Parts: sequence; structure tokens; C-alpha cells
Amino acid sequence: MPIPEDYPDELTDELAPYGFEFGAVQEDDDMGTSVLFVADPESFVHAHPGLGIEESHGASWPPASLDLWISFDRHGDPVQISFEVFDLLAWAASEDPELASRLNSMEDPADHAVAVGEALGHVLEQERPQYDDYLD
Repeated sequence: MPIPEDYPDELTDELAPYGFEFGAVQEDDDMGTSVLFVADPESFVHAHPGLGIEESHGASWPPASLDLWISFDRHGDPVQISFEVFDLLAWAASEDPELASRLNSMEDPADHAVAVGEALGHVLEQERPQYDDYLD
């Protein structure tokens, strides 16, 4: 099932403040659809230090882009919303059930786009614990 035609534009509006640009819409062999947004690695890490993104790439840093994937099954239901070291669906399920409900539904595509932006904003703004905090 294809995603609504204006959905990538709605996502663009929500993700642009975080440095993301539209990348592509891809259909897979199972009739699912994925939407890709990309961010410049150096600029993103400079704007959002301490998230562990650079370290997660190790010696292959910097990649060509940092990728945010939003994937839907053949029925149009969201099955994955991931950005580098973050699984936004799992994060929302454990931290914000109301937001998780919005992320798991395409009943209102415009609201889904807003929810993706809100979830990304929450994980990017979280204060990451210092490793020293665990040793005290």
C-alpha cells in the first residue's frame, strides 16, 4: 500500500529543523514502503554532540550521510522508525505511550509526521549519561 503522496513533504517540514533532507521513497519486494531522510554527519554531530553516533561508526566515520528510515508494511502500518543508534518506536513504547500510539498509526498521516518529529526531538534532547555516572 503506497504512502499518501504528501506524506514526504509533511515529514520534510517536521525533520528539517534537525538538519534532515528528503532522500527517497523505496518500495520493497513485499509491497512495503520505506521513506529515507538524510543528514550531513559532521554538521549533525556538531549540533548534537554526545549521542554516540560518531563512536558507533568507529573507523568508518564519517559515512556519506546519517540515515533516518521510516518503513511501512504492505498494509501501510509503520513497522520501523530508526535513526542511527535510535529505534524511535521502541523508545516511544517505553517512554511515552501516547506518542507511541501516534507513531504506530497512519490514520492521520499529518499527525504521524508530527509524531516522528516529536520522537526524534525527544531522543536528541535527552541528556546522555556520562560513563563516570555509572562508576559512582
